[in-house]
Amino acid sequence: MAVSITDYNLEYRCSTDDAWYTCAVVLDDVNHHLRVKFRDFVQSFYDEVFSVANFSSHGEIERFLLRFRPVSKPVEDYECSRIVQGMRVCSIYRNKDEALYFDAVVDTVRYKAHKPEECLCSYLLCWKHGPGNGNVTKSTIEDICLITDGAIHPKLIEFANLMKQQLKGTSVQSQVFGSVGHGSHVGSSAELSDHDIDMGGVKTTDRHHYIMLENLEKDLCPLLMMDFIHEHTSITGESYVFPSLLAETYARGAIMVDSNTKLKRIYDFINNPNHFITSFSGRPWVLAEDDLRTGTFNANLHSLQPKYEKYGTKNELKVVRLGTEEYRECKQQKDLFLEFRGHVNGLVKRLGMEEKKNRDLFSFCKL
Repeated sequence: MAVSITDYNLEYRCSTDDAWYTCAVVLDDVNHHLRVKFRDFVQSFYDEVFSVANFSSHGEIERFLLRFRPVSKPVEDYECSRIVQGMRVCSIYRNKDEALYFDAVVDTVRYKAHKPEECLCSYLLCWKHGPGNGNVTKSTIEDICLITDGAIHPKLIEFANLMKQQLKGTSVQSQVFGSVGHGSHVGSSAELSDHDIDMGGVKTTDRHHYIMLENLEKDLCPLLMMDFIHEHTSITGESYVFPSLLAETYARGAIMVDSNTKLKRIYDFINNPNHFITSFSGRPWVLAEDDLRTGTFNANLHSLQPKYEKYGTKNELKVVRLGTEEYRECKQQKDLFLEFRGHVNGLVKRLGMEEKKNRDLFSFCKL
């Protein structure tokens, strides 16, 4: 199966070592096979071949699709200002004799004055998967590539639809609310739509790991939340935005995943003092508490979630960086909300004390 150099227009997160490789995909729609061919390993025995029969649920299909994306772009020396703190990048991780590409988040940028043709800046990267997962190491611009967005490859769409046809008649319940997805990507196919997919979500279990959020927009879509979280942390989970009182100007919500390690990574991302997560109106997310909760989370809340027609819009959430005017304004808003919350908590505590006094008095009078 010969392919041209222009066919190598995808990156694939290899199932063997979890690294990203430039690849091409070849679909055998007769035998229902998809072949992944690696640009740097042209011999066919390096290919990864997938059969429709390998997939037994919509969740497996969507997790498979998430292993592909458009090829990341190298950064030229004069473009170093494009790399900012909190950005997710694809970079070379050197481990012994290997130099492979993995995703990382830019933890710190150390800018240094230099000529346009030779960047002297350095970057501290926090690795999101691979052998360096969780570690922070120093990198330079020649090792870093910018992750690009784009539509799902037509061959992948076609293969996914073949898999879906294979699953017809089976009982597969898709996650509609809060499962991470590529809404704008999937829209390129009439057969494969957001309403059909299950991005994996949280495994069925009696033990869930979740955090509570406050100061959310009342019309925030849960799918948008998890798509945003996944974009910055590579973690798949579920999210909920709870109904609020008419008099309230904000909503509360929750993010739920299937392990405490994943939850800690999301917590660290949201609680990073170097940035705020905000809506485009400037409302910053606020953690309702510092605790990472573990227990049974009643996820039977889908019927309470409003329907969102524009949940594929990614421009409704953003990261506001330290040192900007927006950051200063967000900090003022967060401080104001925390002051309000502290006042309310004080009233709740006072109410509890008064109720206890009344109960004690009532019990005494009965004696």
